[in-house]
Amino acid sequence: MTATKATWNISSHSSQFPPLPIMALRETIVEKILENRVTLIAGETGCGKSSLVPQFLLERNIYPVICAQPSRFAAVAMAKMVAKARNCELGEEVGYHVGHLKNISSSSKIAFKTVGVLLDEIREKGLNALDYKAIILDEVHERSVESDLLLICVKQFLLENNNLRVVLMSATADIAKYRDYFGDISGDERVEVVSIPNSNQQTIYQRRVLYLEQVKDQLLVKICLNWQH
Repeated sequence: MTATKATWNISSHSSQFPPLPIMALRETIVEKILENRVTLIAGETGCGKSSLVPQFLLERNIYPVICAQPSRFAAVAMAKMVAKARNCELGEEVGYHVGHLKNISSSSKIAFKTVGVLLDEIREKGLNALDYKAIILDEVHERSVESDLLLICVKQFLLENNNLRVVLMSATADIAKYRDYFGDISGDERVEVVSIPNSNQQTIYQRRVLYLEQVKDQLLVKICLNWQH
């Protein structure tokens, strides 16, 4: 699989955040994806992989790209972030489809969809549902019945479409497990791994762990305050 050499034109977050380590690896990431049918990108939460890898591919004329997200919130949030970074209207070059909500067009080059939506499309259209140059499966460590089923479908389609490229992304994925799973798609194939160095700088997302009881307590406080007003 080849792609046209392009000048990088990605400005996402450059003025709002410190440079991210993933930016220095953009050429490496694209080349690995071109050379290998399955690539696993491992990087800490907030390193920028979810929003930047699709743009790396687009800038090298590898599109359309579909990004399967484990949740509706993630799919919509990523679509909005990438559309803003590319200075385009949401639903045009970049779009999303979650549940019965969609803001996407036939000309969209990057599509963010939930795993469930993608499975529904596969049931309806079969192989045509994955008529993309690249499929990105984000947060693959967040396993579910749906995500496991999608992996089975994607592997089957890899056997039928030599031009398809699959990108697995995670912060904590068991690399050996995915290498074993996709290792038999072809005799000389392998799952290439690209590790994003940890950054001591500010990440795109600030992480804060809240447990269910804490969330419930905060909601109750807000409800009480609203009643008082």
